[in-house]
Amino acid sequence: MRSKSTPYWKKLWSYISPVVLETTSSDHNEHLEVLMLDGRHQLNTEDAIYSFDDKYENFNYTFGLIDWSKLMGNKVLCLGLGLGSVIYMLEKKWDQELDYTAVEIDPEICRMAHHYTTRHLKSYVEVVNIDAEIFLDINQEKYDMIIMDIFQSASIPYKFQSREYLLSLKEKLTPGGLLMYNRMNITNKDKSDYETFKNEFAEVFPNHKAIPVSQNIVIINDKTYLI
Repeated sequence: MRSKSTPYWKKLWSYISPVVLETTSSDHNEHLEVLMLDGRHQLNTEDAIYSFDDKYENFNYTFGLIDWSKLMGNKVLCLGLGLGSVIYMLEKKWDQELDYTAVEIDPEICRMAHHYTTRHLKSYVEVVNIDAEIFLDINQEKYDMIIMDIFQSASIPYKFQSREYLLSLKEKLTPGGLLMYNRMNITNKDKSDYETFKNEFAEVFPNHKAIPVSQNIVIINDKTYLI
C-alpha cells in the first residue's frame, strides 16, 4: 500500500497542480523539496530530480528491458537513495522479492526516504548513512545487483567516475551479477564527460551496454541481461 503519510486530498489535487509537501536543506544539499505530483512523490534539488516513484523514467524504462530470471540472488546494493524510487519500482511494478542495502550520504534524504517510501514497503531495506566510497572500502559483502545513482545536484562527483571506483563496483558484484550505472546526458559537459567515462567503463566491463533514456544514459555491465 502507498504511503499514508500524505492526505488523500493532496494526492487528488496533485493531478491538477503540484503540491509542496516539504522543503528542507542539509550540509550536502542546499535545497531539497518534496512534491506530490500526479499522485506520486517527487524529490527535487535546485537543478535535478532525485526521485519520482514509478515515473523515475531512466530506471523504469531500463528495468523493462531486463530478463529478471537471470538474476541469481536477491542482494541489492543501491548507491544513492533519493526517496527510494528504484526500490519502490522493483517491488511494486516489477514484482521482485529482493533485500536492499541503500547507501546515502545525506541524513535528510535518509529521513525523507523512510517517511515517504521505504517504511511502507514489504522489502527489507537497510539504509546506511555514509559516503559510498568509504562504504565500498570497508564493506566486505558482495551483491547480486548494484544500482549506481549518485549525484550532487545534476552532476556525478568525479571520484565516482574513476577507473578505481569502477573496479570497486566490479569487486563487489557476485559472479554474473548486474550493475546499472545512471548518468545525466543533457549538457555538453555531460556528453564530454561521458565520452571519457565510457572508455573506462568498457575496459572494466567489456560486455557492457549503454541505454539512452530521455535525458539520461543507464549503462549495464552485461548486455546478456537484456531481453
